[in-house]
Amino acid sequence: MAVIWIMGLLAIAGRLALFPYVSEDSMIFLLPWMQEFRDHGAAALGGEFSNYNFPYLFLMFLGSLLPVEPLFAIKLISMAGDFLLAYAVAAVVAQLPSTRLAPETAALTALFLPTVLMNASMWGQCDSIYTSFLLLALRSVVRNDARGAWLWWAAALSFKLQAVFFLPALVPIALRNRHSLGLPAIAGCLWALLSVPPVLLGRSLISTLSVYFHQTQEYRLVAGAANVYAWVPNATADQGRFPAILVCGAVLLLTAAVYWRGPDSTERRVLFTITVVAICPLLLPQMHDRYFFVAEVMSLLLLRHSRLFLVPWLFAATGLAVYVLYFVSNQYAWPLMLASTVQCFAVGMLWHRLWRTQDQLSLDTAATR
Repeated sequence: MAVIWIMGLLAIAGRLALFPYVSEDSMIFLLPWMQEFRDHGAAALGGEFSNYNFPYLFLMFLGSLLPVEPLFAIKLISMAGDFLLAYAVAAVVAQLPSTRLAPETAALTALFLPTVLMNASMWGQCDSIYTSFLLLALRSVVRNDARGAWLWWAAALSFKLQAVFFLPALVPIALRNRHSLGLPAIAGCLWALLSVPPVLLGRSLISTLSVYFHQTQEYRLVAGAANVYAWVPNATADQGRFPAILVCGAVLLLTAAVYWRGPDSTERRVLFTITVVAICPLLLPQMHDRYFFVAEVMSLLLLRHSRLFLVPWLFAATGLAVYVLYFVSNQYAWPLMLASTVQCFAVGMLWHRLWRTQDQLSLDTAATR
């Protein structure tokens, strides 16, 4: 227990040491948003100055009340998300059968994952928050808690649009296990409940509900992500958007079919979900630097599998490379191309393993071989 506390304190110290760094996103977006709350208080929640959804802006409002400088207030919110993420990783690991990975070890590994550390403490971003909710949705999937899975997913979606990467896994699992068809509607209601409060403060309903639409207006086919389109860095979204969506959709359908043909074991559900959240940013167009974050964190669940042990490290390495490229203003294209090749190899390993387990009772047996 003492070791856990020491490592936890080191995780906090490491993050605090990075707090003074001001990222481009912080200068252009986050700091001006925080200033809105410092200037106008809760009334700013009804404004149209941000393209983030209400739940995160509400946390930013609470952060604006802290007696610290704006940048530190932003990063304290994100750091809290990191520790929520560590809890969520441990919660999932605790539910997995035949585990050779202690929940505490998994939690600490998540805290020290380079992209998790830099996402909050350098970049000032909050990807750990919505990823935590997706992990809790995965825990509900493992526990056959259909309602919990859909509600946690809705909570994640209320924070970030990238939570949709989880949906192509949740829907086939729900259909196969005959979840109530009313659950998606309940999830939609929860998302609406968490998203529309700005309307009560003066923001128009159309503006409130179109926040995510505005996030999809990227003009580049790839926006810093190490996906397959890194090999055509000058391509525009107009040139490749629809073919890319069709390719991604076809691969996701094939992946769902492979999952459906094999046993519906806990391990295959987890593997299927990790494969899906990695395929989405790999093949979808207009992906940004941070969009592999969910796959990087969820893949930590594979550290206990001898045949897939390499995958989390490959994702961690490519994630680190992408972050470094961002911090040096993406001056070079070839490292991103190399990282995308590694990403393809890692996703290929996941897909191959999912395919190979179609005729096996479960991955539980394979993990102990």
